[in-house]
Amino acid sequence: MEDKQELTIGKYGFQVKNRYRARGAVLLDTSEGPRLMREYDRIKGHFTFENEIKAHLARKGMDKTDIVIPNQDGELVTEWESGEKYVVYQWFHGEECDYKSRQGLVAAAKNLGCLHRNLKGFSDEPKSLEECLLTKYGRHNREMKRVYRYIKDQKRKNDFELYVLGCFHEFFEKAEQAEKRLAESAYFHENRYVTKDICHGEYNYHNLIMTKKGVATTNFEKAGYGIQLLDLAYFSRKVMEKNGWNKECGRDILEAYGSEQPLEEEEREFLCIVLGYPMKFWKLLNQYINGKKSWISNKNMEKLIGVREQERAKTDFLVSVLQG
Repeated sequence: MEDKQELTIGKYGFQVKNRYRARGAVLLDTSEGPRLMREYDRIKGHFTFENEIKAHLARKGMDKTDIVIPNQDGELVTEWESGEKYVVYQWFHGEECDYKSRQGLVAAAKNLGCLHRNLKGFSDEPKSLEECLLTKYGRHNREMKRVYRYIKDQKRKNDFELYVLGCFHEFFEKAEQAEKRLAESAYFHENRYVTKDICHGEYNYHNLIMTKKGVATTNFEKAGYGIQLLDLAYFSRKVMEKNGWNKECGRDILEAYGSEQPLEEEEREFLCIVLGYPMKFWKLLNQYINGKKSWISNKNMEKLIGVREQERAKTDFLVSVLQG
């Protein structure tokens, strides 16, 4: 493995000054700047398309992205006869975005707004979307009902199952309400089937590097055509869960995003619907039904209790900040 890594580095023409392990990859300090080398089998990327997106962003002035570097043969993936494959990215010196730093979150939200503005109308022709969000919510709701019936029918119930039964209806009511509101959303109906816009697909603090010259955006593996506000909803949900749905934090994020990509009333309503859906509750039920029923992780029990405890703060945030 080490030999193939060395041979791969040799196909890029740069000199390596130092190297470090970094989340299943190797961070290289090179004569051409920092580079990240990853094994192809661990990546589900579409590298040519990703590079098209990143080149487009660079032309718009957003050049701090993890462009895939071609080797000296012009190949984006370096493959050896023995089967090993490697991909090398442009990388950056800096720290991962800190979800507790208000300044960092504001910069991240502003960066997302800028990203969306520059990726709006990426395609000349409308592209079909793979799965309708309304279809996904309907499927999730049916899955939750099946889990509820399964637990209810169990003669002996553990603490996790009893807790689910005790709070199921309050979460399921919100899930049904979100599905109903989404079906009635004018913004969603306008954008549900086709778009010309690109989403990042996994915009979270793990994929943002805070450099001295601004925010670097990485990991475009799930980038594609879609409703851009789902990026903002995903980022907001991840951050707000970590910050207890603090209203001031959420307001700062929305204002920073809006400074680059203003939010209309229908868009704020759509965000409210998506954030209001009990996604974390569904995920926990999904993990439960697909896991080992005889042993429930204490971590999952803690998460379930935490989701319920945060629900009031989340509702307060949605009403006072997004609907206010």
